[in-house]
Amino acid sequence: MRVWFSRLSLLILPLAALLLYGCVGMSNGKPPGPWHEAYEPIEDAETEAFLFQSLEKAKAQFGEPIVPVNEVLFRRSRKTEEARQYRLGEDFSLTQCIDPTNGVFVIYIGVDPDHPNYYPLLGHECAHLINAKITDWYMEGIATVFSEQVCEESGKEWGNWKRHFSRSRKDPYGLSYRMMKDLKAEFSVEYPQLIQYTMPNGNGSEWLHIDIDAWLNTLSIPQQDIALDIIEPHVRVLHRQINEQYGFSIPAALQ
Repeated sequence: MRVWFSRLSLLILPLAALLLYGCVGMSNGKPPGPWHEAYEPIEDAETEAFLFQSLEKAKAQFGEPIVPVNEVLFRRSRKTEEARQYRLGEDFSLTQCIDPTNGVFVIYIGVDPDHPNYYPLLGHECAHLINAKITDWYMEGIATVFSEQVCEESGKEWGNWKRHFSRSRKDPYGLSYRMMKDLKAEFSVEYPQLIQYTMPNGNGSEWLHIDIDAWLNTLSIPQQDIALDIIEPHVRVLHRQINEQYGFSIPAALQ
């Protein structure tokens, strides 16, 4: 059974001090049973309602998920008592497909349900349900912009993200958020099509990144110029953040 992870990530926010990362190490052995069973379940009706309402909005905006979502398990990324002896990471947020045949996913959240960043994180992870194989900074920005949208529409506070993402000049999450927010504002019709244009990211055939040039080629020449003007200020920092977890395709016109 193939397991897909949405991405590996490191996101530190002031005040919340959230550490988000995936591919958690198991250097002292592997707990018995599926990996997600080593983490505390979240059994909360409001969490489930928010997620599936948000998923319908994601489908309306971006299209159907590449793997139909039939079931989502929710986990607080904190080890159960039975798993305390194992060296597993904690306090990360991640979307994982554990059964693509039957459409079963696990969403891990790095904070408790009463934390102000809980629903922002949940909204972000919801966007990854559309295609959990895309691992790049364009997709991270798309997911963060989507999180802001669904929190606002659902009457949920967007944690402390707005202030941080609007001001940070080095945080790749902040840069990707502003870049994609500006693209969405300028290209309301074309923006959702971004995640339809993908290519292998070089870290295995199952992992993808957004083919920005393929998307740009769907725009008129004047539109391409506008899009490039939006992307260009963020290229230098985001390109430095390319690693085995995240890709970033620089438009050919900016190379």
